[in-house]
This record gives sequence, structure tokens and C-alpha cells, in this order.
Amino acid sequence: MRFMNPFRSFRDHHHFGHHFGGHRHHRGDPAEFLEFIVARASGKLDLNDKQQELLAALLKDAQAQRAAMKSGLPDSLKNLLGGESFDRATAQQLLDSRVEAIRAAGPGLINAAGDFFDSLDAEQKQALRFLLRTRSRRFS
Repeated sequence: MRFMNPFRSFRDHHHFGHHFGGHRHHRGDPAEFLEFIVARASGKLDLNDKQQELLAALLKDAQAQRAAMKSGLPDSLKNLLGGESFDRATAQQLLDSRVEAIRAAGPGLINAAGDFFDSLDAEQKQALRFLLRTRSRRFS
């Protein structure tokens, strides 16, 4: 018989991240995570429907770029580090492909960010700047 810990539910509820601002990792559906972020930002910035659509488009573009950057990376690294010596030419090709993925997605991402930011009024822009400033201090 396994030892029953009477404080387990207390411990599970009061884990480290719960009290110290730990990250909530959303490993589920990326679309659900996108909806969560849009809803959270909409509440903090008081976004209208059009602004929510623009933010969703921006986040979707960012997710797509991130997925393109990460695709095939573990296999590439295994192959790169699996040989007797470090294959510099393959490493350079891997780096070049990642840089090209960023370069290809850059204009669309910049336009989506510009469209979202330009749709905000002055008060929303100020609130966004405040949120970004406080978050950057918290993680630096």
C-alpha cells in the first residue's frame, strides 16, 4: 500500500510557480493559446473586435515563424553532432536556412505588428507600453 500524504492537495495547489509568478506552459492546442492571449490582451487594453482580429493575425504570423524556425531542428542537430568531427559546412547551411526563414517571414510580421499598433488609440498605446515596460523589468 502506498503512503497517503494528507498534505498532497495543499502541496499540489501551492506549487512554486503558483506563488512566485511562474509561467503557465500551454502545451495544448496552439489555437487555444492564441485565443487565451487575445482574450487576456483584450481585457488589459480594452480592444475592440477589429483590434482583436489584428492581434490574432499578428500572433498567428509569429507562431508560424516560430514553427518554421523550429522545424527539423532536433534532427539537424543530432546529425550535426553525431559524426566524428563537427561539420562546419552543414552547420552554416543550418544557420543560413534559419536566417532565411526569418528574412522571408519578416515583412509579413512587421506589417501585422504595424497594423495592430496603428489601430490602437493613444490610451491603448500608453497601456501597451506600460505593460511591456513592467514585463521587461520582471524578467530582466
